Amino acid sequence: MKGIKSMSIIGTGNVAFHLGNSFIERGIPIVSVYGRNLSKSKELANLWRCNVAESITEIETDFVLVCVTDSSVEEVISQLPLGCKVAFTSGSIDLFSFSERKNTGVFYPLQTFSKEKSINIFEVPMLIEADSSDFAHELFDLAWVVSRNVHFASSVERKKYHLAAVWANNFTNHLIYSAKNYLDSESLNWQLLMPLLKETVDKLNYLNPYDAQTGPARRNDLQTIDSQVKMQEGMQKELYSLLSKSIQETYSKHD
Repeated sequence: MKGIKSMSIIGTGNVAFHLGNSFIERGIPIVSVYGRNLSKSKELANLWRCNVAESITEIETDFVLVCVTDSSVEEVISQLPLGCKVAFTSGSIDLFSFSERKNTGVFYPLQTFSKEKSINIFEVPMLIEADSSDFAHELFDLAWVVSRNVHFASSVERKKYHLAAVWANNFTNHLIYSAKNYLDSESLNWQLLMPLLKETVDKLNYLNPYDAQTGPARRNDLQTIDSQVKMQEGMQKELYSLLSKSIQETYSKHD
């Protein structure tokens, strides 16, 4: 493969862990890893058989993949030498925030990562952007090593994908947490919801989400909605009412 043949990684979280493992598995060596938590850096260095950089200034590779929180991206990149190529994995940071640098890009995996759960990176969408066509294609080729779902996307497009991902993943997970919390508080078995959750996602392979919607709000079943509102309190009650209203309004416009 021409272009990027090795890298250093900044970050020791879930994204760094999964992407680093995938690069190693596909024969792309990691030269060094840096993280604010030295013990976590050493753990990854042992796993990847690479060096630990005890400061950002110790990183000397030609390409650095920055896998840190959105709030830390600009601070980290500002400390890297202007001569090295850099890509960050954030979904919400504008590439043009780094207009003073050359060879800066985005390597954004559109997926949720947890260290405790293995994932098939080969299926993960990778959104690529860079400040030059040449570097963009280098990042595309690098992404193609670990995924077969690689796309160019502008900062504007990526931010919109990221927002949609918050709706689809983060908010959905929080709603599931609310369901579990409710059943736990009633000493009931939340695992009984698992087949329902699996079917909810599986249906989307066959149906548009609009057509897949079911439930009392979809049917405009006011009696059931009112009954269930009374079973709840606080933020949970407010959220149930707001979501029910949103569903009712969505389908009242089209039915």
